[in-house]
Amino acid sequence: MLTAEPIELPLLRRPLPAWATLPAHQELRLGEKAALQAGPWFAGLSPGLRDAILSRGQVRRVAAGVRIGSRGDLSACWFGVARGAVRLGTALSDGRSFTLDFVGPGQWFGDIAAIDDRPSDLDAVAHMPSTLVVLAKPTLRELMDQHAELRDALLQLNCQRLRRMFRRFEELHTMPLAQRLARQVQRLARQFGHDGPEGTRIELDVSQAELAASVGGSRQRVNRAWRAMLQQGLVERSGSRLVVVDEAGLAQVAAHGLEDCPE
Repeated sequence: MLTAEPIELPLLRRPLPAWATLPAHQELRLGEKAALQAGPWFAGLSPGLRDAILSRGQVRRVAAGVRIGSRGDLSACWFGVARGAVRLGTALSDGRSFTLDFVGPGQWFGDIAAIDDRPSDLDAVAHMPSTLVVLAKPTLRELMDQHAELRDALLQLNCQRLRRMFRRFEELHTMPLAQRLARQVQRLARQFGHDGPEGTRIELDVSQAELAASVGGSRQRVNRAWRAMLQQGLVERSGSRLVVVDEAGLAQVAAHGLEDCPE
Protein backbone atom coordinates (compact mmCIF):
# COMPACT_ATOMS: atom_id res chain seq x y z
CA MET A 1 0.00 0.00 0.00
CA LEU A 2 1.24 3.49 -0.76
CA THR A 3 2.21 5.45 2.32
CA ALA A 4 0.26 8.51 3.43
CA GLU A 5 3.08 9.95 5.55
CA PRO A 6 3.91 13.56 4.64
CA ILE A 7 6.87 14.16 2.37
CA GLU A 8 9.33 16.66 3.83
CA LEU A 9 11.05 19.01 1.42
CA PRO A 10 13.85 20.60 3.48
CA LEU A 11 16.18 21.34 0.57
CA LEU A 12 13.95 23.45 -1.64
CA ARG A 13 15.10 27.07 -1.80
CA ARG A 14 11.64 28.25 -2.84
CA PRO A 15 8.34 27.81 -0.96
CA LEU A 16 6.71 24.40 -1.15
CA PRO A 17 5.51 23.67 -4.70
CA ALA A 18 1.77 23.47 -5.25
CA TRP A 19 1.71 19.69 -5.60
CA ALA A 20 3.24 19.25 -2.13
CA THR A 21 0.26 20.98 -0.48
CA LEU A 22 -2.26 18.65 -2.13
CA PRO A 23 -3.68 15.71 -0.17
CA ALA A 24 -1.84 12.43 -0.54
CA HIS A 25 -3.81 9.37 -1.60
CA GLN A 26 -3.09 5.82 -0.50
CA GLU A 27 -4.02 4.02 -3.67
CA LEU A 28 -3.52 4.30 -7.39
CA ARG A 29 -6.61 3.66 -9.43
CA LEU A 30 -6.61 0.41 -11.37
CA GLY A 31 -5.88 2.04 -14.73
CA GLU A 32 -3.21 4.29 -13.23
CA LYS A 33 -1.36 1.37 -11.69
CA ALA A 34 -1.58 -0.62 -14.92
CA ALA A 35 -0.18 2.33 -16.90
CA LEU A 36 2.70 2.77 -14.47
CA GLN A 37 3.47 -0.95 -14.44
CA ALA A 38 3.44 -1.03 -18.26
CA GLY A 39 6.33 1.43 -18.57
CA PRO A 40 9.24 -0.52 -20.12
CA TRP A 41 11.81 0.54 -17.50
CA PHE A 42 9.55 -0.07 -14.49
CA ALA A 43 8.20 -3.31 -15.95
CA GLY A 44 11.79 -4.57 -16.22
CA LEU A 45 12.30 -4.37 -12.46
CA SER A 46 11.73 -7.42 -10.28
CA PRO A 47 8.24 -7.71 -8.74
CA GLY A 48 9.71 -7.27 -5.27
CA LEU A 49 11.45 -4.03 -6.19
CA ARG A 50 8.36 -2.66 -7.95
CA ASP A 51 6.31 -3.39 -4.83
CA ALA A 52 8.96 -1.78 -2.61
CA ILE A 53 8.92 1.41 -4.70
CA LEU A 54 5.14 1.66 -4.77
CA SER A 55 4.81 0.86 -1.06
CA ARG A 56 7.06 3.83 -0.20
CA GLY A 57 5.50 6.37 -2.55
CA GLN A 58 2.67 8.85 -2.23
CA VAL A 59 0.00 9.42 -4.84
CA ARG A 60 -0.61 13.04 -5.83
CA ARG A 61 -3.22 14.10 -8.38
CA VAL A 62 -2.47 17.49 -9.91
CA ALA A 63 -4.30 19.78 -12.31
CA ALA A 64 -2.90 20.97 -15.63
CA GLY A 65 -0.46 23.82 -15.15
CA VAL A 66 0.67 22.84 -11.65
CA ARG A 67 4.42 23.34 -11.30
CA ILE A 68 6.13 20.18 -10.08
CA GLY A 69 9.60 21.68 -9.86
CA SER A 70 11.61 24.68 -11.04
CA ARG A 71 15.03 25.09 -12.56
CA GLY A 72 17.47 25.93 -9.79
CA ASP A 73 15.60 24.03 -7.08
CA LEU A 74 17.54 21.56 -5.00
CA SER A 75 15.64 18.38 -5.74
CA ALA A 76 13.75 16.62 -2.99
CA CYS A 77 11.75 13.98 -4.82
CA TRP A 78 11.62 11.27 -7.46
CA PHE A 79 8.45 11.10 -9.55
CA GLY A 80 6.66 8.40 -11.51
CA VAL A 81 3.84 9.35 -13.88
CA ALA A 82 0.78 7.12 -13.65
CA ARG A 83 -1.59 9.33 -15.67
CA GLY A 84 -1.32 12.44 -17.81
CA ALA A 85 1.92 14.13 -18.83
CA VAL A 86 4.60 16.37 -17.32
CA ARG A 87 6.41 18.87 -19.55
CA LEU A 88 10.15 19.26 -18.95
CA GLY A 89 11.74 22.43 -20.25
CA THR A 90 12.83 25.92 -19.35
CA ALA A 91 11.96 29.54 -20.02
CA LEU A 92 14.15 31.40 -22.51
CA SER A 93 15.35 34.98 -22.13
CA ASP A 94 13.12 36.18 -24.98
CA GLY A 95 9.97 34.99 -23.22
CA ARG A 96 9.56 31.75 -25.15
CA SER A 97 9.66 28.35 -23.48
CA PHE A 98 11.83 25.46 -24.56
CA THR A 99 10.26 22.00 -24.26
CA LEU A 100 12.86 19.29 -23.91
CA ASP A 101 10.49 16.38 -23.39
CA PHE A 102 7.09 15.18 -22.24
CA VAL A 103 7.10 12.54 -19.51
CA GLY A 104 4.09 10.24 -19.80
CA PRO A 105 2.55 7.26 -18.03
CA GLY A 106 5.08 4.63 -17.02
CA GLN A 107 8.01 7.06 -17.01
CA TRP A 108 10.02 8.45 -14.10
CA PHE A 109 11.92 11.71 -13.61
CA GLY A 110 13.76 13.69 -10.94
CA ASP A 111 16.25 10.99 -10.01
CA ILE A 112 19.29 12.74 -11.50
CA ALA A 113 19.06 15.84 -9.29
CA ALA A 114 17.99 13.71 -6.33
CA ILE A 115 21.13 11.59 -6.63
CA ASP A 116 23.81 14.17 -7.45
CA ASP A 117 22.57 16.82 -4.97
CA ARG A 118 22.80 19.58 -7.56
CA PRO A 119 20.08 22.05 -8.57
CA SER A 120 17.58 20.93 -11.16
CA ASP A 121 18.31 22.01 -14.73
CA LEU A 122 14.68 22.01 -15.89
CA ASP A 123 11.21 23.22 -15.04
CA ALA A 124 8.63 20.46 -14.63
CA VAL A 125 4.97 21.40 -15.13
CA ALA A 126 1.87 19.21 -15.37
CA HIS A 127 0.87 19.52 -19.03
CA MET A 128 -2.53 17.97 -18.37
CA PRO A 129 -4.32 16.56 -15.30
CA SER A 130 -1.83 14.02 -14.00
CA THR A 131 -1.31 11.42 -11.30
CA LEU A 132 2.16 11.14 -9.80
CA VAL A 133 3.82 8.66 -7.49
CA VAL A 134 6.24 10.67 -5.36
CA LEU A 135 9.18 9.39 -3.33
CA ALA A 136 11.25 11.70 -1.15
CA LYS A 137 14.99 11.78 -1.77
CA PRO A 138 15.87 10.00 1.51
CA THR A 139 13.44 7.24 0.54
CA LEU A 140 15.06 6.86 -2.86
CA ARG A 141 18.48 6.68 -1.22
CA GLU A 142 17.24 4.01 1.21
CA LEU A 143 15.81 1.94 -1.62
CA MET A 144 19.09 2.21 -3.52
CA ASP A 145 20.99 1.05 -0.43
CA GLN A 146 18.61 -1.86 0.09
CA HIS A 147 18.32 -2.92 -3.57
CA ALA A 148 21.45 -3.11 -5.69
CA GLU A 149 19.07 -3.83 -8.57
CA LEU A 150 17.69 -0.29 -8.33
CA ARG A 151 21.15 1.28 -8.53
CA ASP A 152 21.91 -0.72 -11.65
CA ALA A 153 18.47 0.00 -13.14
CA LEU A 154 18.82 3.75 -12.61
CA LEU A 155 22.23 3.64 -14.25
CA GLN A 156 20.69 1.89 -17.26
CA LEU A 157 17.80 4.37 -17.31
CA ASN A 158 20.17 7.32 -17.44
CA CYS A 159 22.23 5.65 -20.15
CA GLN A 160 19.01 5.39 -22.19
CA ARG A 161 18.27 9.07 -21.60
CA LEU A 162 21.80 10.05 -22.61
CA ARG A 163 21.54 8.07 -25.85
CA ARG A 164 18.21 9.76 -26.61
CA MET A 165 19.80 13.17 -26.01
CA PHE A 166 22.65 12.27 -28.36
CA ARG A 167 20.12 11.36 -31.05
CA ARG A 168 18.17 14.56 -30.50
CA PHE A 169 21.39 16.59 -30.68
CA GLU A 170 22.29 14.88 -33.93
CA GLU A 171 18.82 15.59 -35.35
CA LEU A 172 19.03 19.29 -34.46
CA HIS A 173 22.38 19.72 -36.18
CA THR A 174 22.16 17.43 -39.19
CA MET A 175 18.52 17.07 -40.29
CA PRO A 176 16.11 19.44 -42.04
CA LEU A 177 13.16 20.72 -40.06
CA ALA A 178 10.48 18.53 -41.70
CA GLN A 179 12.48 15.42 -40.86
CA ARG A 180 12.92 16.54 -37.24
CA LEU A 181 9.22 17.32 -36.99
CA ALA A 182 8.24 13.90 -38.35
CA ARG A 183 10.48 12.20 -35.80
CA GLN A 184 8.99 14.22 -32.96
CA VAL A 185 5.46 13.34 -34.05
CA GLN A 186 6.51 9.67 -34.17
CA ARG A 187 7.84 9.91 -30.60
CA LEU A 188 4.63 11.50 -29.35
CA ALA A 189 2.57 8.84 -31.14
CA ARG A 190 4.56 6.02 -29.52
CA GLN A 191 4.26 7.62 -26.11
CA PHE A 192 0.72 9.01 -26.12
CA GLY A 193 -0.94 7.51 -29.21
CA HIS A 194 -4.13 5.46 -29.32
CA ASP A 195 -5.30 3.70 -32.47
CA GLY A 196 -8.71 4.64 -33.84
CA PRO A 197 -10.65 4.76 -37.10
CA GLU A 198 -9.00 8.04 -38.11
CA GLY A 199 -5.46 6.81 -37.37
CA THR A 200 -3.20 7.09 -34.34
CA ARG A 201 -4.59 9.88 -32.19
CA ILE A 202 -2.03 11.53 -29.88
CA GLU A 203 -3.78 12.14 -26.56
CA LEU A 204 -1.71 15.18 -25.73
CA ASP A 205 -2.68 18.78 -26.36
CA VAL A 206 0.39 20.14 -28.19
CA SER A 207 0.38 23.61 -29.74
CA GLN A 208 2.33 24.58 -32.84
CA ALA A 209 4.54 26.74 -30.62
CA GLU A 210 5.35 23.76 -28.39
CA LEU A 211 6.07 21.61 -31.42
CA ALA A 212 8.36 24.32 -32.75
CA ALA A 213 10.22 24.60 -29.45
CA SER A 214 10.70 20.83 -29.25
CA VAL A 215 12.32 20.60 -32.72
CA GLY A 216 14.35 23.81 -32.60
CA GLY A 217 12.43 25.74 -35.26
CA SER A 218 10.31 28.85 -35.46
CA ARG A 219 6.54 28.54 -35.34
CA GLN A 220 6.27 29.81 -38.92
CA ARG A 221 8.70 27.21 -40.29
CA VAL A 222 7.02 24.40 -38.36
CA ASN A 223 3.63 25.53 -39.71
CA ARG A 224 4.98 25.25 -43.27
CA ALA A 225 6.36 21.76 -42.63
CA TRP A 226 3.13 20.67 -40.94
CA ARG A 227 1.02 21.96 -43.84
CA ALA A 228 3.22 20.04 -46.28
CA MET A 229 2.69 16.80 -44.33
CA LEU A 230 -1.01 17.61 -44.04
CA GLN A 231 -1.32 18.06 -47.81
CA GLN A 232 0.31 14.68 -48.37
CA GLY A 233 -2.23 13.01 -46.09
CA LEU A 234 0.31 11.98 -43.46
CA VAL A 235 -1.14 13.83 -40.48
CA GLU A 236 -4.09 15.93 -39.46
CA ARG A 237 -5.54 17.75 -36.48
CA SER A 238 -8.66 16.59 -34.72
CA GLY A 239 -9.65 19.42 -32.42
CA SER A 240 -6.60 20.06 -30.26
CA ARG A 241 -5.10 16.63 -30.93
CA LEU A 242 -2.58 15.51 -33.54
CA VAL A 243 -3.47 12.42 -35.59
CA VAL A 244 -1.04 10.27 -37.57
CA VAL A 245 -3.03 9.14 -40.61
CA ASP A 246 -0.28 7.44 -42.63
CA GLU A 247 2.35 5.85 -40.37
CA ALA A 248 4.38 4.44 -43.27
CA GLY A 249 4.42 7.81 -45.04
CA LEU A 250 5.43 9.61 -41.85
CA ALA A 251 8.22 7.06 -41.35
CA GLN A 252 9.50 7.90 -44.84
CA VAL A 253 9.69 11.59 -43.95
CA ALA A 254 11.37 10.75 -40.64
CA ALA A 255 13.98 8.71 -42.48
CA HIS A 256 14.58 10.83 -45.58
CA GLY A 257 12.96 14.25 -45.12
CA LEU A 258 10.29 15.90 -47.23
CA GLU A 259 10.92 17.11 -50.74
CA ASP A 260 9.79 20.58 -51.78
CA CYS A 261 9.42 21.74 -48.19
CA PRO A 262 11.33 25.02 -47.79
CA GLU A 263 13.27 25.55 -44.62
